[in-house]
Amino acid sequence: MRKFLISSAVLASLVSVFVNAYGQTGGTKKGTPGAAVAAAQAEPPHKIALIDMGRVFKEYKKIEVLKEDWKSEFQVNEDNAKKLTAQVQQVVEEMKTFKPGTTEFIKLEKQQTDLAAKLGAFKQTAQRELLRKEAELLKTVYLETMDVVEKFADRFGYTLVMRFNSDMFEGEDMSKMQLVMNRVIVYHRTEDDLTDGVIKFLNRQFDNGQPKAANSGGANGTRKNN
Repeated sequence: MRKFLISSAVLASLVSVFVNAYGQTGGTKKGTPGAAVAAAQAEPPHKIALIDMGRVFKEYKKIEVLKEDWKSEFQVNEDNAKKLTAQVQQVVEEMKTFKPGTTEFIKLEKQQTDLAAKLGAFKQTAQRELLRKEAELLKTVYLETMDVVEKFADRFGYTLVMRFNSDMFEGEDMSKMQLVMNRVIVYHRTEDDLTDGVIKFLNRQFDNGQPKAANSGGANGTRKNN
């Protein structure tokens, strides 16, 4: 019995030594729990920033300048459409002076049909061109904004930048209150909102000379869609 007790004590001591040694050295081996903890501790913590893209599209000076160019082109299209409309109306008035079925009436009727078709095609083409230019503008501004956001993230150590709506509920506008209450971001620190800084950077860059069109992908791939 005495020998058995001594053996048990020795065995318990050996187990304790083994456990302590494994906890100190075994955790450093790849694939062990200790390695996972060490790796997690070595990685920098995530830091999240926010940006209100709605404000960017409202306050970026470049958009207003391009819109002025659009207004001039839109006015030219409107003037051309009015001319074609006036021609159609003139032919319609001339048709009233002839009896339906006469040679003159049939000739004017064909002319009116051709002019109406030309007017419709012109309006469709002008509308498509306007939508195409608007899409190009939105894409250009978005990519330029993403370039600046990436610079801010690299500079201040942000690992994730999320879009949000910074509008505040004021007055008795219930529809706006509902939008505010349904926001995903319900709280943020003021210093984590990049919107003001990004807008100022974009406008300063624009004042110093229009920035070149941004590429669709960043150097580190942060703007690629998954």
